[in-house]
Amino acid sequence: MTLLFLAGIYFFARGVFALYGQTIFYTKRVLENIEEKDIPAYLQEIGKMNLLLGVLFVGKACLDIPFPGSRPILYGWLLILLLCVFSISKIDTKYKKQ
Repeated sequence: MTLLFLAGIYFFARGVFALYGQTIFYTKRVLENIEEKDIPAYLQEIGKMNLLLGVLFVGKACLDIPFPGSRPILYGWLLILLLCVFSISKIDTKYKKQ
């Protein structure tokens, strides 16, 4: 539970900072691939997805306490996690410089 909870807190913090326009969690290499005028829109979209990931990880950590080893919860969590990763990759390709 501890690692899932810590990962959730990390993604939640990353999302909050991105929504407020802070680039603390992003390297220069990532931001160099995005045009200067598109960075606020990119941070808004990626921030929402990181908040969702944070809630997803913390929720899984909390659900592991009453339902340890539940396969339906694990499969549902993995499905939503894959959808989030796919959405993040779409956002990255949308804002990447050509």
